[in-house]
Amino acid sequence: MSQPTSSSAPSRRRQTALAVIDAYNSWTMEKIMAVRSDDCITQVLPKSLGRPAMDNAAYEVFFAGMLPHFRDFKVEVNEVFEDDRANNVVLWARSTATTDIGPYANEYMLIFHFNEAGDKVTRFFEWVDSANTQAFFPKLREHVARKQAEGDV
Repeated sequence: MSQPTSSSAPSRRRQTALAVIDAYNSWTMEKIMAVRSDDCITQVLPKSLGRPAMDNAAYEVFFAGMLPHFRDFKVEVNEVFEDDRANNVVLWARSTATTDIGPYANEYMLIFHFNEAGDKVTRFFEWVDSANTQAFFPKLREHVARKQAEGDV
């Protein structure tokens, strides 16, 4: 994998990958969806989590349901890897947020594949910390279900 030298301008792919991070830091669906191609497919991995691949419509429904439950969501990039021949960028990143059930933190390897112009993500593989994910999200779902049953959501 290659990375531009510090004196070279970042590639369009790299700029777009970092725009994805900025979109998630904005925590708005409009910005999150704006960096995707019309036929973008997203999958949360590893496959042992049982998450299906999602087209944009499915992803928007899935993720819009999560937005209200996280506050001060912030993604920080640890390292960027770029492969110009494969037309992809891999980011090692971490995120933090506040939720009604306590602090949230996760670690990711984000694999972005791009259209030919490098300005839209066509495939997005989100590798998450599976132990953390399996511990946190059932508690969050239970909390949300309880609030809905009480009429608070």
